[in-house]
Amino acid sequence: ICSVCGFDFSVAYGEIGEGYIHVYHLTPLSASKGKSRKVDLIKDLRPVCPNCHEMLHRTAPPYTIEKLQEIMAAGKAMAD
Repeated sequence: ICSVCGFDFSVAYGEIGEGYIHVYHLTPLSASKGKSRKVDLIKDLRPVCPNCHEMLHRTAPPYTIEKLQEIMAAGKAMAD
């Protein structure tokens, strides 16, 4: 389930969507400047849908999950 928007591939696509998700690095890989680093799957990654993943990376440095949620809430409020 997407950590940003709550999209669940298994709900939308049934069996073929089960287990599908992208992952977002809370600390961008580019921040390691080519050096090897150990990634903690729980502390360093968040599941996100492909759309939210792309939107998180629309700026450098990437948006935080919380900031993108604010942007989405503002967009929804304008549409209502």
